[in-house]
Amino acid sequence: MKKKHLFWLLLPSYWVLTALAILVVAFYAFHSMSELYFQALEKDIHTRTVLFAEQIAPLVETSNEAAIHALCKKLGQVAETRFTIIMPDGKVVGDSDENPAMMEYHGDRPEIRQALGGSVGLDRRYSRTVKQEMMYIAAPLLDANHETLCAVRASLPMTAIKAELNTMTQRVIVASILTGILSMAVCIVVVRRITNPLRGMERAARRFAEGDFHHRIPAQQTVEFNQLAESLNSMSEQLNKTLSTISEQRNEQNAVLSSMDEGVLAIDKRERIIQMNRVAGEILGVNHKETNRELIQQAVRFANLQEFIKAVLGSQKPLSRDMTLIADSEKQILASGRVLLNDDGHSIGALIVLRDVTQLRHLETVRSDFVANVSHELKTPITSIKGFVETLLSDEWNHQPDILRFLEIINQQSSRLNAIIDDLLTLSRLEQKEGRVMKEDSQLAGVLENAIYLCQLQASKKNICIELTCPDDLTLSINAPLLEQALVNLIINSIKYSDPDKKVMLFAEKQKELAVIYVKDEGFGIERKHLDRLFERFYRVDTARSRKLGGTGLGLSIVKHIIQAHDGSIRVESQVGEGSTFIISLPLNPPPKTNEKK
Repeated sequence: MKKKHLFWLLLPSYWVLTALAILVVAFYAFHSMSELYFQALEKDIHTRTVLFAEQIAPLVETSNEAAIHALCKKLGQVAETRFTIIMPDGKVVGDSDENPAMMEYHGDRPEIRQALGGSVGLDRRYSRTVKQEMMYIAAPLLDANHETLCAVRASLPMTAIKAELNTMTQRVIVASILTGILSMAVCIVVVRRITNPLRGMERAARRFAEGDFHHRIPAQQTVEFNQLAESLNSMSEQLNKTLSTISEQRNEQNAVLSSMDEGVLAIDKRERIIQMNRVAGEILGVNHKETNRELIQQAVRFANLQEFIKAVLGSQKPLSRDMTLIADSEKQILASGRVLLNDDGHSIGALIVLRDVTQLRHLETVRSDFVANVSHELKTPITSIKGFVETLLSDEWNHQPDILRFLEIINQQSSRLNAIIDDLLTLSRLEQKEGRVMKEDSQLAGVLENAIYLCQLQASKKNICIELTCPDDLTLSINAPLLEQALVNLIINSIKYSDPDKKVMLFAEKQKELAVIYVKDEGFGIERKHLDRLFERFYRVDTARSRKLGGTGLGLSIVKHIIQAHDGSIRVESQVGEGSTFIISLPLNPPPKTNEKK
């Protein structure tokens, strides 16, 4: 529908209202003037009728028809009025314009019937006698007994009144037209005084929309328009401040995103790109400035990343995944994502953070290979040294006490070095598997019993009791030897760092979709400041005590890698002097492994 200007909506309305008002006033004036003319004429004729009745009364009483007719002729010419005398039987006995003998019966005329009935009669009609429209007024002529002698009628033609009315009508029409023209001009001026300020404000609003917030609308003459102008000026000022703040925040945000080493990718619920920073564009091989509002499937060709984004959009929890992106070169990417929520807590998309860990993975591989190679290279000479030392310590050799003490030190240190190498090789194998370990359904109770059996000798040396509580029907998909090794490390640690005659307790239970294993001791305990770093390689809470007890510093790190290979987690709770509790959480139904190298 075509829009109209406010000017052309208001102006016709004003014109119609003005025309209606002029028509009403003209009609009222014309009607009032007509009534005034007719009332004046009626009064004039009535006066002439009364005066003529006084003149004709003596002649009527004597029934002198000739004298009556003659007086009608005379006075009719003098007064320029038609006078007629009608007897009660309807006979005309005198008329100023016609011969009574030739005139028809007048008893049926309305005004005559009223006059003969004793009241003044009035009528307006066309006269066939004089051939024009006349106004008639008839009055009764009464005798001394108040009986009607005759009806005296006076009439005047309405030609003069109609002429006056026509003249008056012309004047009213001319006045109405002139008034209408003047009113139309006034309406145009009034409407323009309404629309011109609005057009000025509309132009100002356009300038505001184009970003010219320094423009101001001048003060208006009317209160309402002035208030509107002040409101628009205030709105412009507030918009300027708001947009400046938004622009500043956007610049800061872009500066932060551009300066980040990680790639940031924001996706809406329809999988359209909301924002992508420079690093994300470099990682994905696209121009980050040209991808705004594009579908992720159009901008990014990596199927594994698209699947990860779909998984993040459909999940309420943060997700993280390692993946390989193969384009011109191969990149190792660590992708992290979580849903974006609005102020109402509803999901509006997802935020994906991409970190290029290609160099880091390469360095980890180099380090792991180096550790594995060095460990393998050291394994043979250490084994040889240990074998020769054990030979020298046999009963076949009779050494002096100092030499025997030195050989025992060499044997002890070579055993410790051999344990470190074994642990390093174990860690290297776990890292190379990257969590891809062979698993099968096994009863957890059997694994726990085997671990306790392997630790029973060390426990008996300190008279430490190991207690086990585990449901017989608790079955998990695990690598039993690896999990057994992790449990042995934890139990051995609990035995080492506990006083004699204490207890070590193992118990397992189901918690929703998890199997939780607790290894609790009554040992020395660990200070809170050490808990966060407890599973780091070679990290020792008490270096002197650890060396004295023969620890390698790698046992808990191996435990952590084994648990992570089972898609589980491990944490520790401890209080100095009261012991420690290691808590292992393993999924009852582990998620299937997917190949991310696409």
